[in-house]
Amino acid sequence: MALLSVQLRNRLGLLKSYVLRQSHVPGGPLTLAIESTAKCNLFCPMCPRESIYFPPKDMELPVFKKIIDDGKAFLEFAVPYGVGEPLLNPEIYDMIAYCKQVGVPSGISTNATVLTEEAGRKLIKAGLDYIILAFDGATKATYEKYRKGADFEKVRANILTFLRVKKELRSKIFCILQMVRLNENRAEIPDLIRMWRVEGIDEIRIKKDEVHNEGSAIPGDSEERPPMKHPCYLLWRGPMYIHYDGTVFPCCYIYPEEPIGNVRKSTLQEIWNSDKMVQLREAHIRGDLRGYKACQNCPAARPKLPVTLGSFLINTHTVRKTIPFFERLAQLRNISVFETLK
Repeated sequence: MALLSVQLRNRLGLLKSYVLRQSHVPGGPLTLAIESTAKCNLFCPMCPRESIYFPPKDMELPVFKKIIDDGKAFLEFAVPYGVGEPLLNPEIYDMIAYCKQVGVPSGISTNATVLTEEAGRKLIKAGLDYIILAFDGATKATYEKYRKGADFEKVRANILTFLRVKKELRSKIFCILQMVRLNENRAEIPDLIRMWRVEGIDEIRIKKDEVHNEGSAIPGDSEERPPMKHPCYLLWRGPMYIHYDGTVFPCCYIYPEEPIGNVRKSTLQEIWNSDKMVQLREAHIRGDLRGYKACQNCPAARPKLPVTLGSFLINTHTVRKTIPFFERLAQLRNISVFETLK
């Protein structure tokens, strides 16, 4: 109960600092994206790895535990996942178990290529709360075009096995089947939804392409966006992005520009209000992003202001679960919680 009170006070403090446009904020981020590994076994044309080099290295378990220990008083959700495939780090199960041990919900996204029955059981028994299962096409040809190196039938079987294990273990893990909407798979969205309306899938997410690599992006989908109407809420609530070696960035969208610290040398709270982080918030408050190229045309979702403010009041784990629903309203019903960008 005391921990919940601390988290609620943290959320309210962050909300107050956002509303009052304060660049130095209390507490710490509500969520973190922690790169458990920078290794990947696929070559997806819509991935940032197509243009940015990531060394094939894992985060060490002591570094991960230090991050969680630093943040456990205020963290509401930890994502031990970044640019790599998290199941390639053999210590991922220990990372998830540690989160569960200290009371921090955790979630990952996986391409499911190595999601064997054994791996699935270990994830669930470790205490994983949330999983995104990436599946970018309803046909073998389209899926294998975008998930280059994966086998359509094998990955589908892996996911179905995982769902069977979920049922067998009576797990409440929240499962999202996710497709990134790209030029040659968008026509398959109805078929994909029908394919994955199966027991154990809690949500089907059709995610907007945020990378816009040439050859996979929908033509015209990466047009220049207008200036932000409000400061970026991610800088007040997270997630910050932590590289496998402990290097910290304000968010995943600003990587690989200049980092703001390293968890090996500083605490999370020190980095949360480091000079570089405060200066970035001040630039957003002024609306002057000339010194931050990555922020000028950032692909991050821009919720309407009431939605943004509401996100500070709701537990972050719950917010994560609702994202696919609100995206679907915007895409299918033209009921949007996001800013109009035209």
